[in-house]
Amino acid sequence: MAMWPRPEPTSSEASLNMEESQARTVGVIADPGIAHAMANKVSQRLESVLEKLHGHGSEWNVEVAPFSLPLGESGRVVLNDHVPKLRQKHGWDFIIYLTDAPHYVQRRPVRTVISLAEGSAVLSMPSLGLARPRTVAKELAELVRELATGRRPAPPPTPLGRAMSVHASRQDLENEHNRINSIEGLRGRLLLIAGMVRSNRPWKLVPRLSSAMAGAVATGAFGVFYTSIWSMADYLPNRRLVMITVASILILTLWLLLHNRLWEKPKGHRRRERIVVYNVATVLTVGFAATAMYLLMFLALLAGSLIVIDQEYLAYQLRHDVTLAEYINLAWLASSLGTMGGAIGSSFDEVKEVQRATFSQREYERRNMEFIISKDDVQ
Repeated sequence: MAMWPRPEPTSSEASLNMEESQARTVGVIADPGIAHAMANKVSQRLESVLEKLHGHGSEWNVEVAPFSLPLGESGRVVLNDHVPKLRQKHGWDFIIYLTDAPHYVQRRPVRTVISLAEGSAVLSMPSLGLARPRTVAKELAELVRELATGRRPAPPPTPLGRAMSVHASRQDLENEHNRINSIEGLRGRLLLIAGMVRSNRPWKLVPRLSSAMAGAVATGAFGVFYTSIWSMADYLPNRRLVMITVASILILTLWLLLHNRLWEKPKGHRRRERIVVYNVATVLTVGFAATAMYLLMFLALLAGSLIVIDQEYLAYQLRHDVTLAEYINLAWLASSLGTMGGAIGSSFDEVKEVQRATFSQREYERRNMEFIISKDDVQ
């Protein structure tokens, strides 16, 4: 495939020639998981967006490659080190790396790292929050446009828009040919945390907690068939049941965090910020998984109580007529008790398996890398 020259950002003539080219290929490298799934979703949409941006005479092809590049010593991928081999192998004109790990450059969380000289860019998926495919395609199209023409996206036109912006353009002091979009402000950090939780995929943690689920179901089932629990569930007001539910989920969440060594203590630059960002994302990931486990157990215990416990017998024990509400309260309390029992059962799950299920592949690699580095520093 013909190779297109890398444009100089200060040359309008080079930009014009690039825009008038006929067929160009964008290679999107994506980490396995959320990043790869998103890349496949937006590939066709990205082609159409690029053709609209660059005119009807241009033709764009987007190729998705599902593999990860090795992490550097800093815990992030330095894409430019791999660009020559990738371009030689695939013949791509522009290369974008879509990663599901947060990116820190110059002691700042960043959304993108752009190298005009190499025709490459890195986009951190978590920085986009819970972005839909349309938003991701737009972000990728803006990156390709800058790589192709050298023109940066225009800043917000109003002072209020600039004040509300969650990212800012900066020069990469480590590499003068690179430009970074840093994440700014509290809203930018909240988007980053939401994106990290999404990349961790809390729903895939629940099947790995087999021992916790077994302990929870066993404890909950005991509660369903124990008449004292029937009376207690009937007596307790909904407010008290809600408090018991929240407490049980918190207990399970904290137990999983501490027993499986999920709490992180990052070293190096921006230590306090990274402690907050990484661990809040981890707590939310585990908390969502614990909540999902609770809801699944509630439905199972409710179905079991409706099938096994006769309505007249329940009414005889409670000494009043019963409706579906009494069965719901019974399953509600039993699920809370079962969740506490699940915390003990989780001790039998493999720590490494729980860690792998809690984090995305990139986050798991980065955490282990930091753990190894910190051990070496101590020694």
